Amino acid sequence: MWEMAALSSDDLVDDRSKAATTFVRNHAKDHFEVRFLVESNLTYVNKQKASFGKLRAQLAGVNSLLIEATSLSYPELLYLLTAATQECVKSISLLYVEPVGYRRTIDNHLCDHRNFNLSENRRFRSIPMFMTNLSEIVTGQAVFFLGYEGARFGQAMQQEEVLQPWRKHIVFGVPAFESGWEIDAIANNVDYLSSNDQIQYVAASSVSAAYRLLNELREDDKENNPVLVAPLGTKPHAIAAALFLIEHEAMDQAVLLYDHPDRSDARTEDVKRWHLYDVIDAKSN
Repeated sequence: MWEMAALSSDDLVDDRSKAATTFVRNHAKDHFEVRFLVESNLTYVNKQKASFGKLRAQLAGVNSLLIEATSLSYPELLYLLTAATQECVKSISLLYVEPVGYRRTIDNHLCDHRNFNLSENRRFRSIPMFMTNLSEIVTGQAVFFLGYEGARFGQAMQQEEVLQPWRKHIVFGVPAFESGWEIDAIANNVDYLSSNDQIQYVAASSVSAAYRLLNELREDDKENNPVLVAPLGTKPHAIAAALFLIEHEAMDQAVLLYDHPDRSDARTEDVKRWHLYDVIDAKSN
């Protein structure tokens, strides 16, 4: 039993989010809801507008925290981990539930079988506390964790032209959650890759491996240039990116690039494997 739990207050869009939320409510003594609205850059705690200080106050004195990462958006996850770190929460766990499958868009054409309808209305923009003007920092390494939606990576390259000279590492989730899913991710992004991109493979479900990769890339750069992280792939990879940003964001050693997608309703099907990540294990194992 955890002392406190953090949940999304957004409408639950699929079966796995509902299952994960039910589990969290039943396995924590208390809980609170968080929501971040990108249009206004405002955070809400229990449906009330709140500063980051108010979010920290929710975790003051808490020893064990369970974060329902399946349904939380990336900014919400990043803020919660930052607040928990600053409040010195001793035990932080994150729950992620896999789906059996993802919703595809198929219009009776063979070429459509890799199309997925997972999100819409995407635009890359900063969020408070993690804002960076890319044109004002020295060129470094850019790490893109990619998933099924190749348009997200393509939009990043189109919208952020300043990234063209950056050394790019493209990370795919291999092994994937299910055999064959990695082919969908690679095929949907291949048109946006360049011959100079460095391709990396990290298990789709591994927070620790993704975190280690980011640290290895940072340590290999003897000039200590910044590492830009774009978590556009799996939620475990996004968790690793958040931990890396929290540790290295100071002095622009690590910067965030994110596109804030609106998640489609019923975007996944059913419930499959459950993952529980401990922050200490994620960073050291």
